[in-house]
Amino acid sequence: MTDTLSGGAAMPEALVATPRALPFSVPEHPCNMAFRQAQTKLMLKFIGANLHRLIDDDQGEEFQRAARHIRNYFAPELGIANVRIYSANVPRFLLPVDCPEELIDPVLFGIQIQALVVPEFDGECSVLRNLDWLAELLHLTEVERKLLLWSYCAETEHPAVLNRVLGCVPCENWADAIEALSILLDEPAIAVAVCLASPCRLRALRLMLTDTLRVPSSVSQCLEASETLVEVLETVHRSRSALLADLLEPRSHWTLQPENDVPDGLLVEWFDLPVAEVFVTARNERSMSAAQIAVVITWLTGWQIPAEQYQPLAGHLTFDLIESTVQRCFVDHGQRHRAVTVLALMQALYAVASVAAA
Repeated sequence: MTDTLSGGAAMPEALVATPRALPFSVPEHPCNMAFRQAQTKLMLKFIGANLHRLIDDDQGEEFQRAARHIRNYFAPELGIANVRIYSANVPRFLLPVDCPEELIDPVLFGIQIQALVVPEFDGECSVLRNLDWLAELLHLTEVERKLLLWSYCAETEHPAVLNRVLGCVPCENWADAIEALSILLDEPAIAVAVCLASPCRLRALRLMLTDTLRVPSSVSQCLEASETLVEVLETVHRSRSALLADLLEPRSHWTLQPENDVPDGLLVEWFDLPVAEVFVTARNERSMSAAQIAVVITWLTGWQIPAEQYQPLAGHLTFDLIESTVQRCFVDHGQRHRAVTVLALMQALYAVASVAAA
């Protein structure tokens, strides 16, 4: 028995029989890189052609900065030589006096970008296959699938032009964010709003880090991929069950990983104080109080359940156990094409706590 990777050679039977995923670290597969590069080009072309819809003021700093990023990215295709690559990232007050900032004509820019011929990826790769499997197994909507794809490309493509361009699209509230995402995903705004409403299952599944309880300052903050998403998509899985097993594999939050060595002061700076205190407790390997369990559930799902309902669970659940239980609950319900209810989540937490206390 052999297993042939996309574009790769057949694997020995000894490596196929037991492991669910490759048992060693390997360089990223060229097919994954080719897919991501092709997809990013398509995304940047789409943004460029619709930039006037995403950013109202076409003479403003955000529009001009985004347009320069896109123009510089497509400079070879546009036949532009000696383009000032640095000018898109340098604030005006740091530019040389003899180097006035060039204003890009929005109409001409849109016409040029729209005329670009960007070929689609026509091969096979693990990222595309795993994304299709995730959508099939968890009954993801088209909006959810597209959110994962955009988030993955924005997180992993280097240089990070796509992420920089998305960071130029401002948001003053979630209505702005939903409208912009509706344009990017080419989906109705109501479908995007439903996807991001509490509980946002892409976050509960640990596939995205987007905090739907905080107003984003730009669209890039709405498309934050998790390490779990990147690892699950890029790993060569031999079956759908192997993919689900990898998705449910225990993974500590990046702030809790010893190699990151995040100081407590930065946790307070990055997160709201109650969430930061939860991470401090988790890093000291202590179980959560009822109030802290309530904070974690709200942070993961958006549900605000009174802390009193968690009192019997106090002292029995760690942060990692809560996070994995929430994820498993959403995976189980997704497979059955059923929505997760507060009751179902509470039952899962009580079941896990009873096992932990035994």
